[in-house]
Amino acid sequence: MPTRRLPSRWASVLVLCRADLAVVAGSWLCRGFLIASAVLSLLTLKGMQAEQKVASQMLEAIYSSYVVLWMHAVVFVAGAALAREQDCLNDAILSRGITRAEYLIAKLLSRSLAVLGMIGLVLIPASFWAIRQDQLVRNEGGYVTSNARNTIVEAWEPRKVFAGTDGNLLEMTLEVGDQVNTGDVLAQIDDRFLFDQLETERRAEETALSEVANTQRRLEDAQRAVAQAEDAVTRAERALIGKDLLSKIEQADRETELRSRKRDLKNAENQYLIAQAAVPTAKRQVENAQARVRDARQRLGRTTLTAPISGYVTEVLVQAAQHVALGAHLVTIAPLDEFQVTVPIYRFEEFKRLRKGLAATIKIEDTEYTGTIDRLGATAKEDRWGRKSNYVIVRFKGNGTLGLLGQNADVRLVLPPLEAKPNRITALYNALTGHGTDDLESRSASVTTGWMLISLGKVLGNALMLVTLTLLLLTLLRSQLMAILATIGLWHVSNLLFDFAGLPDLSYLEIVRTMDKVLAGVAQPAHELALLAWLAGFSLAFAGLALALFVFRDPSK
Repeated sequence: MPTRRLPSRWASVLVLCRADLAVVAGSWLCRGFLIASAVLSLLTLKGMQAEQKVASQMLEAIYSSYVVLWMHAVVFVAGAALAREQDCLNDAILSRGITRAEYLIAKLLSRSLAVLGMIGLVLIPASFWAIRQDQLVRNEGGYVTSNARNTIVEAWEPRKVFAGTDGNLLEMTLEVGDQVNTGDVLAQIDDRFLFDQLETERRAEETALSEVANTQRRLEDAQRAVAQAEDAVTRAERALIGKDLLSKIEQADRETELRSRKRDLKNAENQYLIAQAAVPTAKRQVENAQARVRDARQRLGRTTLTAPISGYVTEVLVQAAQHVALGAHLVTIAPLDEFQVTVPIYRFEEFKRLRKGLAATIKIEDTEYTGTIDRLGATAKEDRWGRKSNYVIVRFKGNGTLGLLGQNADVRLVLPPLEAKPNRITALYNALTGHGTDDLESRSASVTTGWMLISLGKVLGNALMLVTLTLLLLTLLRSQLMAILATIGLWHVSNLLFDFAGLPDLSYLEIVRTMDKVLAGVAQPAHELALLAWLAGFSLAFAGLALALFVFRDPSK
């Protein structure tokens, strides 16, 4: 008969590992842990999804709950590893059915695989779900978005060209769609009448200047007449000084002369005042004439209409030989590469979150353009279907693309995240983890698969470290209850222990506090990979110590 070969060491480990995994699968402790953690994680994700939370917030809440809460269940799962074989373990080892190393290696492997499997079974689908949700509600700016479809592309602030004077159009060759540059001649208004008017006003200006010169000469003549009259009065007064020596007839003649000279002085003064008042009037007439000349020249300069901006002609309202009035609308020019879309906002909750300067993505056929919100209309406005809504004006550049005017566009607006409503649980959680105000940098970046795996690795690394630590203490203390309590106690004081060891980033509170930055990619990859290496190193060290103690120490009698 063929001899039976004893299984190899690793075959025995595999058999023991399978047996223990079957025990874990049938344990209601493990089943309850898996069901409770899965249900609570699902409810958390659905609630945050309804609130349009971003992936970094969703995964931070799930991962943090595993680090802070569910690690206690991991300790209980690992602490029950030796409970079933306590009675028969010595007999199995003494009968050389298995070795001590094989037994403990199988326990380490099975419990580690069970814990990692139960956590990964929940967190891996939840992580990719959150990332998918993040892709649906975020864009490159990292904010929740709002969609609007089939909006019409319009020109950004088209410039209207008005007639600066009245007259007949001598030339108008523009057509809708023509491209013009700044300064190009658009139309020419007949300026012959304006030339005649300018010449008339210039002659009037010269006449007014001559009148000013004449009034100044009259003022000077009146001033000399006043001086002469004053001299005559003075001579007449001197002639009356010796009136006692004169006869009555001579005295009467000289008094009459004096009165006559005073009347002449009064008349000269009146003429001086009249000439003096005429000078400002003549100067004002000159100023008015000069103003009319300037106005005529300006109107003459407006007869040539030029393009104020570079762009496309979208309206031509006149034609050659047509008479146009002052201020008449002639041509409309749309900017060359500036466009806008009017986006209706039907939900007031979204409209309240919008503000000027937020980013927007405009998709026309298969091409996307980036724009910004320029204006908000807080009054009800009807869309093409008659529905009333608020609206925003989005401005964007066409990047040189022709033919965008009038096209249908799908617009995705960028909305800031909803403000978190504080409550007692959130305040307590922030106090324990060190969270404060929201980190805008971490909230404004999308979660990538690589950073998600790093964060998930930190959660699994902590679970693996607790599994090996629990088995180490179980081997050392020989009591399931004492090992579980000791592991939980060490877990809670590990924050201080890691601080004393110079590795504060390994404490679970620090891991929870920086979880949002790691998920958002704000942290440094080399530093985070080093932390994963430390967690793996501690797990291997605890597993090696547990194996050494179990092998070299006699099992309990």
